[in-house]
Amino acid sequence: MAVPPSPQRFSALDCVFLNFESKEMPLHIGGVSVFDGAIPFERFVATIESKLDLIPRYRQKVIRPFLYAGYPIWQYDPDFDIRRHIFHLKLDPPGTDEQLRELAGRIFTPLMDRNKPLWETYVVGGLQGGRSAIICKVHHCIVDGVAGIGLLNVMLETSPHQHPLPRKKPYRPPKLPDATSLFLDGLADSLAQIPKRLSDVRDGFASYGSMLLKDNFAAVGLGRVLDMLPELMSPVEHLPFNRPCSGERRIYWTEFPFAEARAIRSACGVTVNDVVLAVVADAVSRYVKLHKQTVKNRFFRAMVPVNLRPPDNRPGEVGNNISLLPVVLPLGIRDPLKRIRHIHTQTEAMKGARIGELVRLGIGWLGVLPPAVQAMLAFNLGWLNTPVPIFHMVCTNVPGPQIPLYTCGKRMLTCYPHVPTGMDVGISVAIESYDQKLYFALTTDALAAPDGGRMQGFLEASFAELRQAAGVPKTEPHVTRTRAARKVKRSARTTPKATRKAVLVPPAPEAAAAANPVSKVVLGHTEPELVLAT
Repeated sequence: MAVPPSPQRFSALDCVFLNFESKEMPLHIGGVSVFDGAIPFERFVATIESKLDLIPRYRQKVIRPFLYAGYPIWQYDPDFDIRRHIFHLKLDPPGTDEQLRELAGRIFTPLMDRNKPLWETYVVGGLQGGRSAIICKVHHCIVDGVAGIGLLNVMLETSPHQHPLPRKKPYRPPKLPDATSLFLDGLADSLAQIPKRLSDVRDGFASYGSMLLKDNFAAVGLGRVLDMLPELMSPVEHLPFNRPCSGERRIYWTEFPFAEARAIRSACGVTVNDVVLAVVADAVSRYVKLHKQTVKNRFFRAMVPVNLRPPDNRPGEVGNNISLLPVVLPLGIRDPLKRIRHIHTQTEAMKGARIGELVRLGIGWLGVLPPAVQAMLAFNLGWLNTPVPIFHMVCTNVPGPQIPLYTCGKRMLTCYPHVPTGMDVGISVAIESYDQKLYFALTTDALAAPDGGRMQGFLEASFAELRQAAGVPKTEPHVTRTRAARKVKRSARTTPKATRKAVLVPPAPEAAAAANPVSKVVLGHTEPELVLAT
């Protein structure tokens, strides 16, 4: 196995996700995928291990310099053992989806162990109908949502055919750097990067200003955004789920035919992302009314991660390359069509003005702060809980593959994403598209939103109401058919054709938290303009 001669240092944004997490706000992402048969555990482990050279970060752990003198580095773990990252669990009978959700909540609750590479995967057997599941957990400092989908293209296959695994390669990691050189290198890098980051931010704002002068569409979009400033900047009240969080996660999910979402898009002249946001806005409105609060003339602010990667981003690329859009969604607009058009007007203006790029430049100022100062801010996260919420909810939408994916010959039937929540944000929503379906997954905090599961029914009711208002007929339930894998004749003169890869955001949680059998307890359309990072 080839390893790079020198370690890779964290980017400023990756370091934010590492520093600014707490027990109440664990910053890992992941997902729960259900497969159409029992996954052979040993074969699965061997398959993933054979692909680790394609994802070096999965063998690397975080090394910090003394006194946080510089950003952390990624260094190959000399004690790496894949058995510390992939675990086998089995649900007690009857193995319902509710049991799987409860298990996922327990897995996503604890912080990850920073003494090893920050990913884990759980293979779960015992589901009804002979099915199995994979629960993945990976720290946000490694990937954002789009990069996680890229991992799917590496970890899974586009064919049910199983080919012989390559011979296992020896793993020979370099020695860990000594504390003195780590401190000195980190300090030198930190001092050297300050002028560069200042220059990058300055050049970025200059480039943005130049773009406004040359791009009429961007200038018009910015003008519309300025017209919406009273709405965007007005103080927002706490909603029922905006309360201090405990960190205990509960997971809920639902799904809709992607064909219906696209038909609503066409009927209303909007985007799929607008459809998603309109459904979420109405579901939140129903939740607010459930708690006997008015929705008249009220809004809620959704923090929508935006993908800034180029279209030619290669599969398996890691790191965070995102920005955030503060989209203000109406709660009091009862008419589904008026609501979605209101949202479309706002998102189009923000995209036209490239607000995502502007916000990213603002975030860039954080990178100017020395790593030690960033770490000091992270030690006391109380300042993040403000009397007036910065935003009410994280809402992400990640495009994924529209063809079926497989592992060990078993077809992935569903793909429910997981996104962090915390501070005083008790509910977050993540959406992924996969194999002609749109998967909505809710992450709720047990303390801040004990009845957060009601949002599942509200999402379903909201989608149905929007579909009917748009005049879109209900589609027939999709029947999943699984092709039997053909036996491949092995010959000394022929080699199996390389299988196109696709991916799983690997890993799941703290082994101790879910090491025993439990009886209770990542996708894609073609509109990446409002895409999850988390």
